[in-house]
Amino acid sequence: MPPLTPVRASMIALLLATILSACAQSPSISEMSPEDEKSGVFVAEWVELGTRSGPIPGTDRSQPSHVLRVDDQVILVDVGDGTTQQLAKAGVGLGDVDAVFISHLHFDHTGGLFALLSLRYQSSSAFGATPLAIYGPPGTASMVRQLEAATLAAAELLPAPPPAHEVHELSGGASVTIGEILINAVENSHYDLIKPADSAQVSLSFRFDIEGRSVVYTGDTGPSADLEEMARGTDLLVSEIMDAETAITQMRESGMRMTDDTEAYVRAHFTRQHLTPDEVGKLAASAHVKSLVLTHFGGASDDPQQIPRLTRRIAQYYDGPIHFAEDLDAFEF
Repeated sequence: MPPLTPVRASMIALLLATILSACAQSPSISEMSPEDEKSGVFVAEWVELGTRSGPIPGTDRSQPSHVLRVDDQVILVDVGDGTTQQLAKAGVGLGDVDAVFISHLHFDHTGGLFALLSLRYQSSSAFGATPLAIYGPPGTASMVRQLEAATLAAAELLPAPPPAHEVHELSGGASVTIGEILINAVENSHYDLIKPADSAQVSLSFRFDIEGRSVVYTGDTGPSADLEEMARGTDLLVSEIMDAETAITQMRESGMRMTDDTEAYVRAHFTRQHLTPDEVGKLAASAHVKSLVLTHFGGASDDPQQIPRLTRRIAQYYDGPIHFAEDLDAFEF
């Protein structure tokens, strides 16, 4: 690093002042009220940052992203567009995130990763930015390295170079331990219709176990025997859901032109590579999960009858608690 000139020194001083001011004003997950902490017992909480299916942005829901909080430990699960803003709304500082898990590389699940990495770096560069542990399917390392390369031009104006993040690529059957949290992964069926025979692409579902409690996140998937087995007995199943016919109607009404063949393919994708309400109910019932949270809501609309209608379909199979999540909803388990 070159000697500090007065201009460079003043820039760093200004940067420090800005960062300290932001830290003082921005809420942090560690600042949660004492009444939320159970004396002598750890707090396990799942926070829905974004509950919209992709890839079309909307005004009412953010793209898929979620936080697992165990006391002061924070794991970010998927990083859809808008994640950094949703983290701020949830009271999670960028520096609070300990690790990132990515279910698959579709853009609605990764679109916010550049903002997370670059803003985390910029806000801590005066102190020396620390690498972030990132876990995802094959292809994650290449994606992260290219995002790191995209920071280099702006990094010339900052006092410390960007970190090289710690990337771990996972396949089905992988197991990882972070602190007191055991994470297991299985390959699901989200790519069954579109995966070339020679492709290394994998779509993952995750189970997080913490001292006798557990949460399973389906990611994007169709029916999957491996997912069902992994979800068996979990305290909280966080599942995607697709209202296929409503979603197709929305596509037509948007002016999108679809041939009969295109519509048939879209319907197959929505019903075989995602979970319909009936399939969600069958999964939750077969796995004997204790509570069900629905996210990645495909075909979500402002129809007041939609959620009651879909809930009835799920309840034909599953008789436990059913929650259609909104952005920033939190669930203890």
